[in-house]
Amino acid sequence: MAKKTHDPDHGRSAGGIGQLKPKDLTVEDRQRMREVALKYRPWQYATGPRTPEGKAKVAENGRYAQKGEVSRRQREKEVAEAHNLLAELAAVRRLACPGFSESAEEQD
Repeated sequence: MAKKTHDPDHGRSAGGIGQLKPKDLTVEDRQRMREVALKYRPWQYATGPRTPEGKAKVAENGRYAQKGEVSRRQREKEVAEAHNLLAELAAVRRLACPGFSESAEEQD
């Protein structure tokens, strides 16, 4: 049996409605699009980025609309990293100075 190849344009043109906006679609159009999608299964060919460069580029996609220099998620990640660093430093201090207690430091 010959290996099937995927022609990305064939599925779009087979439906015949590739240029319509969602608001312009009729029930029949939606049904035809569904049938074409089930026939050609485009999700099998969508792999997403594979290289580190591609993944970095995709990670930047949503940042064009952000208001500030740093997004909320980036800021939260930085704060979490700082908290983790402080916890690690406290653990090292407890190992290095067994008699030292943080509660004694707070009383000063």
